[in-house]
Amino acid sequence: MIVFLNGPSSSGKTTLSRNLQKIWPRPLYYLSYDSVDEHIAPFRHAQRPFSDPEKPGEALDEVRDFLTVMTLTAAAIDRSGRDAVTDNCLFDTEDLYAETLRLTASCDTFWMRIDIDPDELSRRERERGDRTIGKAAWQRAHLTPKEDAAYDLILDGAAPSEENARRILEAVRKRTSERGITDGDEERHGGGCPARG
Repeated sequence: MIVFLNGPSSSGKTTLSRNLQKIWPRPLYYLSYDSVDEHIAPFRHAQRPFSDPEKPGEALDEVRDFLTVMTLTAAAIDRSGRDAVTDNCLFDTEDLYAETLRLTASCDTFWMRIDIDPDELSRRERERGDRTIGKAAWQRAHLTPKEDAAYDLILDGAAPSEENARRILEAVRKRTSERGITDGDEERHGGGCPARG
């Protein structure tokens, strides 16, 4: 299973992912925008542009490239029978949501949106001190998809992170139960993801 957390910067995605790892029945691999950007993607360290192999003569879109790699990694984890949680913020100024759906079409996915009051979001952004002020508000306004029906679960970012982690696990188990997976199968297939053929 791939658990997708979609929400603006400072909405609590990292803390929520860590709390989810604590209670998930099996190892839950965590992939985040920041960690991939800082530790896996080559662009910060190479400090030079790369050519786009699919668009001769054009520079590679670095953010799009490493986010694609992050999604492909999550898909590989899922297809191996393991579980992953990814945190990101998908914008309506890009088509990365559609691309994410395409890359994970054969995967078991569980989508969540983190909603949070704009004043609380701004307060958190100021307090952390490592983000451009106003970035979180822009991301909140441009988050996509906007339709509630696109998500399996919508979370209140102001609620305690541990409580939100429990809500996710309960929702995954409920969906698993509705699919007819037994308790024994749940232990083998993580937080409730179905067996893969």
